[in-house]
Amino acid sequence: MKKSYKLLLFIFLISSYVSYAQESTNPIAVTDSTKKDTLNYYDMTIEQLLSLKAHGVPSELEKLINSLISVASKKPLNVRESPSIVTLVTAEEIKNSGARDLIDVLRLVPGVDFGVDVQGVVGIGMRGNWAHEGKVLILLDGQEMNEILYATTQFGNHFPIDQIKKIEIIRGPGSAIYGGYAEYGVINIITKQGGDINGVAISGIYGQTEKDYMRRNINLSAGKKLGDFEWSVSGMIGQGQRSDQNYTDVHGNSYSMIGNSALNPAFANIGVSYKGLSFRAIGDFYHTSTQDGYDAIYPKPYTQNFNSMYFELKYLWKVSNKLTITPKLNYKNQSPWKTPQGDSIDPSYLKTATRSTANITASYNPTRKINVVFGGEYYRDMAVDKLPGDTFYNGKQSVSFYNYAFFVQGLIKTRFVNIILGARYDKHNVYGDAFVPRVGLTKKFNRFHFKALYSNSFRAPAIENIDYSGANGIHPERTQVGELELGYQITHNSIFTVNFFDISTKNPIIYYTVGAGTDAYTNQGRTGTYGLEAEYRMKEKWGYISVNYSFYSAAGTQKSAAYRVAQDSSMLLGFASHKVNLNASINILKNLSLNPSGTFYGPRWGYNSVDTSGVAQLHKFSPVILFNLFLKYNTPITGLSIGVGVYDLFNQQFVFIQPYAQPGSVTNLPHAPLPGPPREFIFRLSYNFNFKAKTTN
Repeated sequence: MKKSYKLLLFIFLISSYVSYAQESTNPIAVTDSTKKDTLNYYDMTIEQLLSLKAHGVPSELEKLINSLISVASKKPLNVRESPSIVTLVTAEEIKNSGARDLIDVLRLVPGVDFGVDVQGVVGIGMRGNWAHEGKVLILLDGQEMNEILYATTQFGNHFPIDQIKKIEIIRGPGSAIYGGYAEYGVINIITKQGGDINGVAISGIYGQTEKDYMRRNINLSAGKKLGDFEWSVSGMIGQGQRSDQNYTDVHGNSYSMIGNSALNPAFANIGVSYKGLSFRAIGDFYHTSTQDGYDAIYPKPYTQNFNSMYFELKYLWKVSNKLTITPKLNYKNQSPWKTPQGDSIDPSYLKTATRSTANITASYNPTRKINVVFGGEYYRDMAVDKLPGDTFYNGKQSVSFYNYAFFVQGLIKTRFVNIILGARYDKHNVYGDAFVPRVGLTKKFNRFHFKALYSNSFRAPAIENIDYSGANGIHPERTQVGELELGYQITHNSIFTVNFFDISTKNPIIYYTVGAGTDAYTNQGRTGTYGLEAEYRMKEKWGYISVNYSFYSAAGTQKSAAYRVAQDSSMLLGFASHKVNLNASINILKNLSLNPSGTFYGPRWGYNSVDTSGVAQLHKFSPVILFNLFLKYNTPITGLSIGVGVYDLFNQQFVFIQPYAQPGSVTNLPHAPLPGPPREFIFRLSYNFNFKAKTTN
């Protein structure tokens, strides 16, 4: 009787949706964070339903490429139909690779790279473009990691990668949804929540070079999901160094980075949710030290602290089966680039900034094929200069700004194409307004998928951009991006994708210094790149392999003098035009895997010295191969795994190059290339203790 009931129910569901099912040409595997991968029966034809048994269980690769993400559209869509060029990095890939920090993880993503800013800080680049100051939005569990004063994010032994569940990376604009920090891309980091942890997890990493330790970090997490209630608490504390090499400034002066390039993180993350109501609090306290400043080293090391607190209260209100409304409140308090008085650097820097944000977003599904997301946002920024006698441009020790925004996006699914139309309007009380539209066409047909995307984006000036802009003021930089992606699932376990992009930025906000390291900003000319990114992924029982290639060119485009390479019009400062990544995992035994990874960089250009007249000299850096090996063993003790490996096996001694400069200037000289870690041997240990499931008699 029970089997007959299930059969009748199944036949009823099929007949109720047969008109819709006949429009689909293939089954789509879907996932979310709480359900196992299943087949979407409503997207299947009768013939496909009849052959369901033959179809079998989706492969691990298919689960990945068809998993749902919302970072690009707010409305969850599978990776192959999401209206952005997206890379999804899983916790399995991070753990297998033995990655030391977020640089190691993101370096393996096509189009993503890193360069040095000033004062020993390393920032991010995207598709050959310098994106450190507010051009790439970094989200961690929904919180904006970009600091408010300059909109930067600091990399190097910073974020707790052992606690990451997955990372969704948009290589392309997200301003239509997120506003001005998402001009070139979005990196959405999602950590493990209570249901993922289901117990207590502890892990540690130790890294050693020939001369000194490079890192020693400890992670601790605990969490549980009990019905509608879920909680998690996680933390990280550690010590690290940028390098054990010598840093040499453009004037030829050097110092040893051992003991003078600290990267010491302290991180805490608390999350609680009950039904639709959730609360999150994050503390990020990043302590660094350095002896280099702008173009010259200082007599002795000095400290810099980047301290941030984040709070979010959110409610997911499901009004009906068609309408969901999500109001949320966010608050962050930050003290970035904090240099206490008494250190060798002069002047010291002691400014705090806060942002209070109110956002309401609604998602409405009038039919199964139409979705509309719309809403509004208001935020207020306030900054305070705590050094006696220091003031902002208004002559006061405090300054405040406000911004309000409205956004809307429509998604229409048809038999032949998914159409995404969206726009965002921002109004700032100082820099004015910005309007950015986006258009996307996506679709998956059996094994083939395509994306055709066009979007405007903008970078909103940050507080210090406005404060240091001078009499001419500062305006948002505006970007136009066109993208095309083609993908083909070659087999059940392999897929190949290629995308083409064209980026053009008008009036980029350029940073430079006046005299002895005084910050200044201006809008200057145009910049941009075009190119392609290709990737092949295969996942089998023996493991997986991913190989990707990225290429950019600036030939024939207008280029701001700050980014131009006079000797090669096709390149921009700091970043290689050609980059190849490898990431693989090979199961040697049931519980033992060998994990090779690596990156090939083509030639790069950067300034590394000055001539006798004091003018900076451009240098072409040779190609570099960074190759890594990591051996991971899951011990017979349940939950305990150990790993040993080596990063930069060939000891290439990679350097981070500054991707901007003012050529010909003798007062605004560039920062010399900053050494990264050389060959580093690492040891990892992790233990997960799961709570026992509650049993009932």
